[in-house]
Amino acid sequence: MELYDFLVYALAFIGFFATSYYAISLFTYYKKKPLDRESTERNVSIIIPAYNEEKSIARTINSALQLDYPKNKLEIIVVDDGSKDKTYEIARRFMLKKYSKVLVFTKPNGGKGSALNLGIKHASGDIIVSMDADSFVQTDALKKMIAFFDNPKVMAVTPSMGVFKPRGILQRIQHIEYYMGVFLRKSFATMNAIHITPGAFSAYRKSFFKKHGGYDEKNITEDLEIALRIQHKHYIIENSPKSVVYTIAPRTFRALMVQRRRWYIGLIHNLWQYRNLFGFKRGPLGALVLPVAVSTIVLAVIVTIYLVIRTLFDVRDDLLSLQAINFRFNDAFELNFYLIKQFFYQLFSSPVFLIGFVFVFLLAFYMYFSRKQMKYSEGIAFDFIFFVTLYGFLYSFWWIVSFLYYLFKRKVVWREEKHGRH
Repeated sequence: MELYDFLVYALAFIGFFATSYYAISLFTYYKKKPLDRESTERNVSIIIPAYNEEKSIARTINSALQLDYPKNKLEIIVVDDGSKDKTYEIARRFMLKKYSKVLVFTKPNGGKGSALNLGIKHASGDIIVSMDADSFVQTDALKKMIAFFDNPKVMAVTPSMGVFKPRGILQRIQHIEYYMGVFLRKSFATMNAIHITPGAFSAYRKSFFKKHGGYDEKNITEDLEIALRIQHKHYIIENSPKSVVYTIAPRTFRALMVQRRRWYIGLIHNLWQYRNLFGFKRGPLGALVLPVAVSTIVLAVIVTIYLVIRTLFDVRDDLLSLQAINFRFNDAFELNFYLIKQFFYQLFSSPVFLIGFVFVFLLAFYMYFSRKQMKYSEGIAFDFIFFVTLYGFLYSFWWIVSFLYYLFKRKVVWREEKHGRH
C-alpha cells in the first residue's frame, strides 16, 4: 500500500468513526424526546458591534426589534467601532425615534472584541446576546434559546446558522457548509463539546463575563476564544437548533479567503492557548472532538498536496511521452481539455473518489436533519453539487495558506476589503 492510500484510508476511518459517534449521540438524545421549550423570563441585552455596515445595519436592528420577546425585557445596544461610512448615523435613527430600548454608542476602531466589551459594560440584561451587524434572526429564536439557561451550569447557547439568500458558487458552497454545522453543533452539544459560539447570534450569561472577564480584545477569533474559555472553566455550552439566524456570507474568492485565513489562524492560536482541553480527562471534547478536528485537518491537507503533486508529475510524464512520438496539440483549448481530463482521471481513479460516495450519503443525512430543524424548504440541488465537487479543494487551500501565514508570522486582519479590524 502506498503512503497516499494509507493516508486516505486513515482519514476516512477517522472521519467515519467520528461521524458515527456523533450520529449515535444525537440519535440517543432525540430518542429521549426532549420537549421544545420556550422562556421569556430573563432580561436580555442584544449587542450589535458594527464597522462599515451601512448596507445591512438597519435590517439587522429591525430583525432584533421584531423578535417575539417581551419588549420590557429586551434592549438592543449598537456599538459603532469607528466606521467610515454612515453606520452610526443609520443606527442613531432608531434611538432618536420611538425605539426607547435601542442604545447606540460609537468609539474609535479597536476591533469586535472591544466593541462587545463596551456593549457589555452598558448592558442591563442578565443575558448577553452578540449579534453580527450582517445577521437576521427568526422571530422565535431568542425565546427558544433562553429556555436553556434554566440550567445554572449553562453559560452560553448557540443557534442554527444559515446563509442569507445564497447567490453564486461560493455562497452556495457555504450554504451547505453551514448546514453541516447545524448537525455537528447539536451533536457536540449532546456531549458538551461545543468549542465555537458563533458571533452571529449566540447568548451568554452576563455573570460569566463579570467573573471571568470580557472578550479578549487582541484575539482575532473572539467567539472561539470565549467558547474555549467557557469549556476551560467546566461550564456547559448548549445549542438550540430551531433558533435560526441567517448571515451574509462572503461573495468573492478574496473576501472568503480573508475570512477563512482569520478563522483558521485563530483556531491554531486558541487551541494552543487552551491545549489543556485535550485529553481523556476533558471528556468527549478532549478525547474525541478536538483531536479529530486537528487530525482531519492535517491529513486532508497532506492528502490534497500529495494528490496535486502526483497528478502534476503524471501529466508531465504523459506530455513527455507524447513529445517523444512527435505528438502535437492543435491549440491551447485542446491542451487545457487534456490537462483537465487527466486531473479528473487521477481523482476518479483514486480511493478518495470511492470514499467520497459514502461522504455524500452522510452529507445527505446532515442536510435532512438541518433542513428539518430550520424548516428550510427551498431547493439546494445546485448548492449540494458545488459543495461535493469543490469544497474539499477549497478547504485544503484555505488551510495551506493559513499555515503559511502562521509559520511566517504574517499579519492577519479582519476584512481587507473594509480596511479595518472588523
